[in-house]
Amino acid sequence: MVEWPSGNSRRGNSRGNTGRGSSSRGGSSRGNSRGGRGKGNSGRGNEASDICFDYQRTGECRRAQCSFSHGEPSSSNNQQPRQRREESAIQEHARVNYNKWKRIIKREPVVNDTHTMKLLWTDALGILNDDDREWKQMLPRDLDSDELHGAKHILALLQMKSGAGGARMFIVLAQPFLEVMVHQAILDCLSIDTFVGRLYNLISGSNGSRAIQFFQSLLSNLLEAHDFFVSTSTQNIERVLVAMVTCLRELLRREHRALFNDSVVDTVNSIENCVEVIGIDKKTVTATVIGTRMQEIRGMIARAKGLLDEGEETPINGVSTSVVVSTYPRDIIMPSNRHDNDKLDITEIEIVPTEDEIRSDSPEFLPSTDPDQPHYISDQAARLLDTHFRLLRHDVFGELKAALGSLIVAVEDDPSILGRHKPDLGNVRANLYHNAWVQYITFDDRRDLQAEISFTPPAGLRKKSVKDRSKWWDESKRLDEGILLCMLSYSHSKCTPLFLFVTEKRTDPKSKYNLVSHDHQATIIAKLATQRQKDLDTLIRLSTEKTEAVLIEIPGVLLATVSPILENLQNMHKLGRLPFRQWILPDRTRNSRSILDVPPPLYARKPGFAFSLSPILKDESSGDLRIDPSTCSVNDTNLVDKIELLTELDRGQCEALLAALVREFCQIQGPPGTGKSFLGVKLVKVLLHCMKKQPGPIIIVCYTNHALDQFLEHLLESGIEKLIRIGGQSKSSILEGKNLRVVSKGESQTKSERYLLAKAYESLEIKAKFINSSLAKLSKTKDQPDYKSMEGYIARHYPHIHRQFSRFDDEGFEQVGGEPFDLWLKKKGKQTTDSQATYTVDQLLATASLNIHALSIASRFRLVDHWKNAIRETIVDDLHEAVRSSELVRQNIHNIHDDVDRRVLQTAQIIGVTTTGLARKISTLRHVNSKVIICEEAGEVLEAHLLSTLLPSVEHVVSIGDHEQLRPQINNFKDLSLESRAGTLYQLDRSQFERLSVGQNGRSRLPVAQLNIQRRMRPEISKLINRIYPELIDHGSTKVYPDVVGMRQNVFWLDHEKFQDDGLNQEHKTMSHSNQWEVEMTAALVRHIVRQGEYSSSDIAVLTPYSGQLQKLRNHMRKDFEIVLSDRDQDTLVKDGFIAPDSDHEEKLDQTSDRKALQKKKLSELLRQVLISTHNFYT
Repeated sequence: MVEWPSGNSRRGNSRGNTGRGSSSRGGSSRGNSRGGRGKGNSGRGNEASDICFDYQRTGECRRAQCSFSHGEPSSSNNQQPRQRREESAIQEHARVNYNKWKRIIKREPVVNDTHTMKLLWTDALGILNDDDREWKQMLPRDLDSDELHGAKHILALLQMKSGAGGARMFIVLAQPFLEVMVHQAILDCLSIDTFVGRLYNLISGSNGSRAIQFFQSLLSNLLEAHDFFVSTSTQNIERVLVAMVTCLRELLRREHRALFNDSVVDTVNSIENCVEVIGIDKKTVTATVIGTRMQEIRGMIARAKGLLDEGEETPINGVSTSVVVSTYPRDIIMPSNRHDNDKLDITEIEIVPTEDEIRSDSPEFLPSTDPDQPHYISDQAARLLDTHFRLLRHDVFGELKAALGSLIVAVEDDPSILGRHKPDLGNVRANLYHNAWVQYITFDDRRDLQAEISFTPPAGLRKKSVKDRSKWWDESKRLDEGILLCMLSYSHSKCTPLFLFVTEKRTDPKSKYNLVSHDHQATIIAKLATQRQKDLDTLIRLSTEKTEAVLIEIPGVLLATVSPILENLQNMHKLGRLPFRQWILPDRTRNSRSILDVPPPLYARKPGFAFSLSPILKDESSGDLRIDPSTCSVNDTNLVDKIELLTELDRGQCEALLAALVREFCQIQGPPGTGKSFLGVKLVKVLLHCMKKQPGPIIIVCYTNHALDQFLEHLLESGIEKLIRIGGQSKSSILEGKNLRVVSKGESQTKSERYLLAKAYESLEIKAKFINSSLAKLSKTKDQPDYKSMEGYIARHYPHIHRQFSRFDDEGFEQVGGEPFDLWLKKKGKQTTDSQATYTVDQLLATASLNIHALSIASRFRLVDHWKNAIRETIVDDLHEAVRSSELVRQNIHNIHDDVDRRVLQTAQIIGVTTTGLARKISTLRHVNSKVIICEEAGEVLEAHLLSTLLPSVEHVVSIGDHEQLRPQINNFKDLSLESRAGTLYQLDRSQFERLSVGQNGRSRLPVAQLNIQRRMRPEISKLINRIYPELIDHGSTKVYPDVVGMRQNVFWLDHEKFQDDGLNQEHKTMSHSNQWEVEMTAALVRHIVRQGEYSSSDIAVLTPYSGQLQKLRNHMRKDFEIVLSDRDQDTLVKDGFIAPDSDHEEKLDQTSDRKALQKKKLSELLRQVLISTHNFYT
């Protein structure tokens, strides 16, 4: 029997928006990336441009002031009224079922009506399991609706109690309810997340008390049912436990206050006790799922209650896992609010540096990546995330903070520094623009709040024509979209930095606010890099005051590529989530040479599962070869022999393929020429074949766009067509039609989504009007004092003063001859200026309250300035709240569009994305339910980037790379690289692939499968690297390469005694090296080889390890050859100062050389020569 408490409980009023991630940190530019999928007056998809888009599609318009027509289209357009689609039998069935379910929540719940309650939640589960997404989206909306009684039905279930023998019924009712609340259609649909958030808020109750009480009751009934009722199967109990743990995790993620409930830890302990009592086999998938989610829950609770520094270490084989304190540098101070961004908790750290942080002299807390070095966080997973967040952020902003901090101090000591041609910014790559000022601040529902910033263009541009200026800016990389800006202003003896990023670069002289129309003024469009109110205040002050400022462009920092990674690390830290932590962070052991035993992926542990190799067999008619991951071993030579015989893979590739299939966390090392990509394609084919019964696409992740394009093109060539590329930086014409931006255009929105979008845009329009009105008021404050704009404020706060400005005297006579306020401001006062010079504002107000004419002219202007500042502060406060509110609405709009993307991505077999793109699209990808991630070129990926790719749903990770080749690139080599003396403690450029492959002292090593047959180098060359790859074998094809035409020897070492250049380039002599004799010798040798007539550009490469030599080779050889540099080498030359990104020196701008300019083209388009640095050759 199940009982309910008497009386109908009503939900409280504190059900705010608790949806997923509605706030946004600085640097986000999502509002600019939609490319026409939002609202707008053009390109909205209706041919009759005067017809309302929403009215045309749905037959109704919910905008209060819509400028479009809602009548029939004119006959001249030859358009017929939109016809309603005919409903199919399946759709009719789904609609009937939904309406039948909805009738239940139209009525209030009846006490002890278990039949209706069961029907409500089992039918709801059936709707969610159905294929009609319209009704799936309507279900949480109707449950949350105040016009229906869904909330009361939820409360009735949560508050039920079981009487004698009622345990089974309690479980029968609770199970479908929990499965509804954790259903993928509920949790993964972004467009309904606001409604789902409110439902979880209702379930939670005050600080989670309602949910915890329900979970405790459910646990008691589960134990009772297990003990006394054989009919209640263990399988049903396991389903309930999985659903309950998932629901608890989701609730704690959304309702942070529930983490502080005194009973939440007891509930977690009770769940674990229930699992143990019921006796769930720890090797089963159910036990793994419950264990993983419980680990995340405990991590969230520990972090919320500040217990991370009190974690207990578990001895392993008698060896304590505690760190060795004595090796820690004693002079390092822990983060402790030494400035406003110095936080122990990385989730509280602003991504973009604050002014207080820039000014601080305190050394930044930089933890070591060595796990044996002490850290104030003892939980190893939380420590790893904390460490990589801090180091990556320091790599991006560390040198910039130091340079700006020094410059700010210098400017405050000597303001004339701002007017110098190029103030000292140390080693930071920057371009400076003088006489910067904010022309206007604007707001629209597409671009959000933006500023038009004007400045003096580079000197050499001022004498050029508009056409030439436009061409220069177009060809220049300067002020490209996304680049970080710092506007440094000086006012009232204080220098203030303000960070922005470029949103639009206009070089068309016909466009408004462009870079080229005026000789001495250029204008760029930018947005604030943060949502801090202080920054908005500064921006508004710059737009309303005449302030000396300089605009600093930092081309080395693109917030769009950095912020997503850092924000994702913060989110993982906040949720206590680190998948595969047992492999990423091996425990300490006595035998550091031991190899970890990695089990198969979770999806492959189900009984009867096997991988089929039929897609890669040479002869499919010969049958199938199946791999059972639960019984097969990488060391099974007979199985490897079979795979080698039946496929096109060599032996090393066969072993690597087997390792990738039977290990849930696998690393494959591929030396040069061993066929990493070839193996990757074969692996993808096998996984896709087995994934036909598994939901979710495979995600291919690469660090660079070039590597990603190459691998995806290989997949297309192999016949895999259901492939989607995320990101707009692809250079592949083959992949153009596979881009998410293109594919998603064919996905329609549901009725629910169209309705929600219409309401959101309506709300955004209202907010935009208010914001623009506020901006107009602020703009007036920079003009001469205007009584109309101040009258309301004066009347409200100073009525005695307001009455004195009235046109009518006490006898009703009207004053003529001008506005009393204007006359008062200009009329000479009774007192002298000196006598009131020391008055405070309060004293001036007191005097004015008695007699406004008693104030001197100077005092009157002081008082008016005070009123203007007070009015400005009020407007700014209101403006900030309105902007924040509009951002929440905009987030809801993005969620709807993102959910359309999610549905498209779920239909794909392959999703290709860069590590940065994945982090930027994390809110969508985490709901695609992908099980497999394959990371290409993993040896070049920063560990922070790889950690960020570990989506919650992923059960299988395969990393393919080679740590013996290129390491990840970082900005601060001197302080953070493992190859520098200072950086050995941090080793930021050591990839996770290298760290786990090589192993760490005192810890087990992850097994690595190595490809060992190379098909690229002739034996004379491959033997040069046999010390690095002692097991590398030359394929037979490399032994029959023809000799190089025109050369006596295929490999030749030239020794000479010509000294390197010394003192010829004082500016760069300490940064790099060069040798003029080698330059001339190299050019002569290349000329000789080219003259043989046998080789094209793709056959010849000139390598050099030094950027100084690279520059000299470029200058010398471009006289005869067309030189091509990679993007990396171009950036290296700019960074090292050998070439200016776009020199602002007049003589550089005016030069007209006949020499061929440096070009960047695809190799297939060239007929001549390629020049490249050694570091960037082996990619």
